[in-house]
Amino acid sequence: MSERLTTREEEIVRPFVTNADRPVFLLRNLPEEVVAVLFAYYSRSREPLRHNLLKLIQENDLDFHNSALLGEEGGEALASAREKARQFHEKWVVGYGHASVAEHAVAHIAVEDVSILASKVIEDARLASYTEKSTRYVIFEKGRYLRLPEMGPVYEETCAHLFETYSALMPRMVEAVRSALPRKEGQSERDYDAACRAKACDALRYLLPAATLTNIGITLNARALEHLLTKMLSHPLEEVRVIAAAMKEEAVKQIPTLLKYADYNPYMAETGRAMEALAKELPAPSASAERPVALVYAPEDAEDRLAAAILYGYTRHSWEALVSAVKSMSSEQKERVLDEYLSRRGRFDAPLRALEHLYYTFEILVDYGAFRDIQRHRMATQTAQENTPIHGYCIPQEISDFGFEAEYKEAMDRSASAWETLARSHPAGAGYMLPLAYRKRVLFTWNLRELHHFIQLRSSRQGHISYRRIAQAVYEELSRVHPLLARYVRVDMSDYELGRL
Repeated sequence: MSERLTTREEEIVRPFVTNADRPVFLLRNLPEEVVAVLFAYYSRSREPLRHNLLKLIQENDLDFHNSALLGEEGGEALASAREKARQFHEKWVVGYGHASVAEHAVAHIAVEDVSILASKVIEDARLASYTEKSTRYVIFEKGRYLRLPEMGPVYEETCAHLFETYSALMPRMVEAVRSALPRKEGQSERDYDAACRAKACDALRYLLPAATLTNIGITLNARALEHLLTKMLSHPLEEVRVIAAAMKEEAVKQIPTLLKYADYNPYMAETGRAMEALAKELPAPSASAERPVALVYAPEDAEDRLAAAILYGYTRHSWEALVSAVKSMSSEQKERVLDEYLSRRGRFDAPLRALEHLYYTFEILVDYGAFRDIQRHRMATQTAQENTPIHGYCIPQEISDFGFEAEYKEAMDRSASAWETLARSHPAGAGYMLPLAYRKRVLFTWNLRELHHFIQLRSSRQGHISYRRIAQAVYEELSRVHPLLARYVRVDMSDYELGRL
């Protein structure tokens, strides 16, 4: 066991840790790549982290001093520390392939004025956290869309018309909501105004084109960032590649070595083009009903498999032997296993992890606006088709109730006509001009534990009606094939009317 630090040694490391003498502490005031170095030493050194930090400081291996790093002269010291960290990562991460070290360096990236279409590419990274400008609570200013001169006047005119319709209807929709929904007793004027505005945004956001400019805050580790940048730099959309180059340019200022191999990837880019060509050779499929939700795969013997998975960690049996034993149990005994495992959940408790052994695949036909929310459930495998007008568009009830349907439909039909024109000359970019109202197909594979989370959250009263209906339909499909398992899923099946703020 290592000796404790002396009082003087504790003083040296204290600016960089939240405490100098207890077994649990946080690092602070250090460049991200230096943090990754220190955590990497856990796999190479018998010494605890604070001892290794002290050694780096005393031996000038990172070449910084407490006063210099924290004071006015900190810039030069930080630069030197980063350079030493770069040399370490060149050896261990680049040279020896210890990529997991990069997971200890974290970047917080602000990406502003990017299209909603590009934002969905960015947010496809599973191991990251995002916060995006909301179309449900923020009114978007007229003209805030991506300019693409190469797409010609049809693109510009269509996006401009969509924004003009959105902006013109917004005050009329707010006033219509106020007339239909009087203020509740005890509700402040400020809260009432905000609620009416949000209700109007909920309906009119469907007019916003995918070219609408948005802002995103991203937090992710260097390993995940390198993979995201590689995907984006290999993407067919020029906007996505430009954003990736800008993200990399800024991120390397903080974690330079760990992003060294983020670059265009021929496998990603060329495979996508090859699969598009193969897909065009498919024979025309027969017409099928376009259901909002279709369960396309469910596990066989799901109750038996889940009961066995639950019991597995509490036995010494092999999986095969345990499944055999469970199959011999009565229905009542199996139900008791599930009940004991799930019935004690509190209001905010997630189910325990045995449910992750069961997977379900759903095909979902959903408007692009609701897809933006459903995509956030990244504990899943998602495959989305491109934006097209072929599946039609949704019309919010408020649009019809308040007499705005003619203007709304005219905007939708105009955007579909423009898409038809541009899809021939600019197939990769035609989707920019389609409004959020248009539907698209997405394949989701969720485990049962994530289905609990998705259904409970997205069917709740405060959710948007579009994805509430999707969550309810997912529950109904699960209940149809596995009613016992669905019994434990928390779902709100109510159909709330307009009259709620």
